[in-house]
Amino acid sequence: MATLEQRQEMLKKVQDQLSEISSTDANTLARTSELSPDINFKEAVPYFEEMLDICKQLNQRDILRLTTQQLNDLSGSITKIAELMQEVRQFTLNQNTPGDVCKNIITKVSNSYDNIMNPFMLPLSFTATQATDYAKIEREAKGYHLTMKTEAEELSKFLKSVRSEAENALSAVKAQAAEAGVSANAQIFIEDANKHNDSAVKWLKATIIMAIVTLLTAISTLVVAFLYVPPDLTSVIQYIVAKLLVLSTLSYGVFWSARNYKAQMHNQTLNKHRANALMTFRAFVEGTSDERVKDAILLQASQAAFTLRSTGFDDPEKDSQTINPVIEILGKTLPQASSKG
Repeated sequence: MATLEQRQEMLKKVQDQLSEISSTDANTLARTSELSPDINFKEAVPYFEEMLDICKQLNQRDILRLTTQQLNDLSGSITKIAELMQEVRQFTLNQNTPGDVCKNIITKVSNSYDNIMNPFMLPLSFTATQATDYAKIEREAKGYHLTMKTEAEELSKFLKSVRSEAENALSAVKAQAAEAGVSANAQIFIEDANKHNDSAVKWLKATIIMAIVTLLTAISTLVVAFLYVPPDLTSVIQYIVAKLLVLSTLSYGVFWSARNYKAQMHNQTLNKHRANALMTFRAFVEGTSDERVKDAILLQASQAAFTLRSTGFDDPEKDSQTINPVIEILGKTLPQASSKG
């Protein structure tokens, strides 16, 4: 059994060997530029690369807990690697059959690989577990789990908030779209009412002008009747027919202008009524939560918008066909009640 001093010496020896051999570049052992394209150690480079890579890994780890036997085995393997590298470096072409000698060295390197690498496996695995702080990994994993859980909860709350805001925004957009649609349709009727009002004003002016012209013509013919006396019966007939023709034409002009005025005022009043019905539709609908009442309001608004009504400017006619909201609502609810029964 080795003493503590002997173990310390062996540990120092192995550390120095690992430090020295780890500084070697395996590519320099090919010696392709020093020897020849046909005779070199290029085929041995992969073996040296793997052996030196293991030595470099172990050189970066703590080998204080390795046993004395493991340290001895490591030292022996490192020594064999150094001897093989020394053979490669000392090879020269100035000898008998240099190609065969080169191949023998490469074969020796490949055959020695397993025996050299075996003593490294257990120390390499053992030092890897030492280098890994499992407690730290567990703490970090728990921290990540807690962080992910917290972020997931915050994300869930955020998604619920966004969903609620989206639903509210969608409801607001729908409400605005509905109001915009109703307002747009009401605006159509308002524009049409204004057009008919402008036409009505023009026809009213025409009616007044035609009435004044007709009145002046009637007065003038009456004055002429007192001042002019036809000489014979033929002249009397021509005179009377001429006055009747002029007065009847003027009277028809007054009648036609007044009729167009009444028609334009009828259309203006009707379209104004339709616009008012659509503009107040949303206020009545939002004032109740009963779907049947909303249906009744919708039917009344539709009736106001699309059914002809008497305005006082049109001629008396039979009542226009209307929609009875009560009958319509009963027609919708009765089938539902019978299906539930």
